[in-house]
Amino acid sequence: MHSALTMIAGLGLFLFAMQQIEQSVQALFSERAAGWLQTSTSTVLRGVIAGALITAVMQSSSLVGLLVLAFVAAGILPFRHAIAVMLGANLGTTITGWLVTLLGFKLSLSGISLPLAGTGALLWVLIPRGVWRSAGLFLFAFGLLIFGLDTMKLAVEGVGDRFDVAWLQGYPAFVYLLAGVILTAIIQSSSAAMLITLSALHGGLIGLPEALALVIGADLGTTSTLLLGALKGSSSKKQVAAFHVAYNVATAAMAFMLVMPLWPWLMEQWGIHDPLYSLVAFHTGFNLIGILVFMPFLGWFEKGIVRVVGHRDKEEELFSDVAPDAVEPALLVLAQEADKLAEIIRQLCQHPVAADSLESFYHRYEAITDQELAMADYANRLAQQTMSSSQSDRLGRTRLRVSEAVYALKSVKDVIEDMVAMSRSRQPALKALSIQIRDYLEALYSEQGVSEENHGKVMEHLLAEAYAAVSPARQQGISVLNLAREIDETGRHWLRSVAANQV
Repeated sequence: MHSALTMIAGLGLFLFAMQQIEQSVQALFSERAAGWLQTSTSTVLRGVIAGALITAVMQSSSLVGLLVLAFVAAGILPFRHAIAVMLGANLGTTITGWLVTLLGFKLSLSGISLPLAGTGALLWVLIPRGVWRSAGLFLFAFGLLIFGLDTMKLAVEGVGDRFDVAWLQGYPAFVYLLAGVILTAIIQSSSAAMLITLSALHGGLIGLPEALALVIGADLGTTSTLLLGALKGSSSKKQVAAFHVAYNVATAAMAFMLVMPLWPWLMEQWGIHDPLYSLVAFHTGFNLIGILVFMPFLGWFEKGIVRVVGHRDKEEELFSDVAPDAVEPALLVLAQEADKLAEIIRQLCQHPVAADSLESFYHRYEAITDQELAMADYANRLAQQTMSSSQSDRLGRTRLRVSEAVYALKSVKDVIEDMVAMSRSRQPALKALSIQIRDYLEALYSEQGVSEENHGKVMEHLLAEAYAAVSPARQQGISVLNLAREIDETGRHWLRSVAANQV
């Protein structure tokens, strides 16, 4: 009983440490990882390599998956290159098995686990923010991970020494494969499943054939997380999940039926007799073989998945796919939604009187303000997360861009009725002023835009024209001076919104 409780405690420490390592590495490298993904995925092969390297460094296939999802939905990454990254991420996750084998079973590092954890804890407590605080969290988690590995290893050895474990062996390989699927689906961690398998193999609870089947099942069990998350997700999320499931099922079938029966013979030929190294080499090997086999058919995969799942609906929001606690992907989707909203506002403000009717204009205005509220709520939740100074600056600029763009639209909305009335007027001064305002809005909200200096000069002229038209405008119930002031305001707000996006 004591050994079982100690094993559970060791597993708990390991899972907690892996979670903290993931958080600290995200804080340290997530911005760079996003940059690497954007610049290193121009071909399928480069996508596979980038996915493998980033996942190996970040120790988080879930973060890579979220970045891929954000890039696909934002149109930054073609779907074919995205699934190439996912292929590489599958390979990158196998580095965990090698780390666990070396740190937990081959190297005696238990003596430095508590000093590492203590040093990291001091850095975390004493430093309020920044890179060194994240580095402290990493050291603390790394020390805790070594301690958890050592605890679990000793506990499993105790079970093997005290109890007859023959009942765990001798079942058909498919039973162990199913056990691996169920175990990973329950604990939601392929790293923990690998640790349990390595510990059981090291402690003599199971043999190498059983361990090989467990690892295949664990690899297949990782699909449960994405599959469950995609049930109510967007089309982009369903596409990524569909590929992940299809690829992992095909790779698992190939590994179970073709690679696993030959593996002991291959290890013998290569002179690898250590069962732990054989196991982690098998995990890396069948994932690498899967990549080599399926990479030439990614185009077929892409067409089939798009045909079954469908294209992304343009009305789908990215916020439902990426939670704010995944800071870098969340910043990416927020910036993408800000781009979309700013473009809608630009087009509406460029030709406000050309709307089908005032009712149509007001309906579009309400839809835009509703979207702004949704974005503000998402941004507020994102601001509560731990982030670097550059990430905080990007969030602030995105918020400023959205708020200034909406203020620009509000200024147009406040005088839209006067603009419509003036465009229909037959009074020459009002007609001429209406044309000047229309032409200026078209220039201001064009893709080229205007400078702040030019805006000031144009507004001086428009204001002078407005003063000249006060009398005829008053006769038709048009507040022409207020109209000119609001045109000035919409210009100033829009120029600030554009500037926030260019810093």
